[in-house]
Amino acid sequence: MKKFEYEFEDFSSQNRIEFDFDEEIDEKLEVVIESGMPVMYANKEAYLTLAKSFLKMALCEYSSGFHIHFRQDFDGDQRETIRCHLID
Repeated sequence: MKKFEYEFEDFSSQNRIEFDFDEEIDEKLEVVIESGMPVMYANKEAYLTLAKSFLKMALCEYSSGFHIHFRQDFDGDQRETIRCHLID
């Protein structure tokens, strides 16, 4: 059995989110359109970063319409690859 524990600070009252990055971890994330469908390619480190981000969105008090912009490989110099919106 595996267990996952994650502690984080809640910034939802400020309508912002803080990402957990480690400069030494090389997250790989790309979303492309294949046959008209978005397909996500990511390594395990990137999926863990996404999971932590989605946990924050799900567990904190963000309002409908809050969204996150993810850039390719979580690199601020790369293009936006996916945007995730919270809805009611």
